[in-house]
Amino acid sequence: MLSIQPVNEMTMDPFFKEHQQEKWAEEFGYYITLQEEVIGFFVLYPLEEGAWLRRLLMKEQKNPALIVMAFDWVAEEAKQLGYMKLLTAITDPEKRLLLEMNNFKPGTEPSEADAPEAIQWYERQLQ
Repeated sequence: MLSIQPVNEMTMDPFFKEHQQEKWAEEFGYYITLQEEVIGFFVLYPLEEGAWLRRLLMKEQKNPALIVMAFDWVAEEAKQLGYMKLLTAITDPEKRLLLEMNNFKPGTEPSEADAPEAIQWYERQLQ
């Protein structure tokens, strides 16, 4: 069974702890659990334009198909939280195909985003 849990409601998973140094990662972070095992971590950072998928990490030993499905799980959580749009930025052009496969379209940088290393913004409508 799959579940999404806010980071502040669970014990911090050692695998993801090193990626949660920023206060926003703990404040807006979520764990993805499958059959009671934490397999992923993501951050939905609130912006005026929608939710910024600021970080998505999956445990390496997991099935690669779970990485693709994780985008749908994140989108569903964002929708349940009342967001109409999911935004994300890439720093590596190799990730473009993965985003496009997951219904993301090229977008523009949100005015309040702080991602100077981003080379391209993408967005996904959640309606």
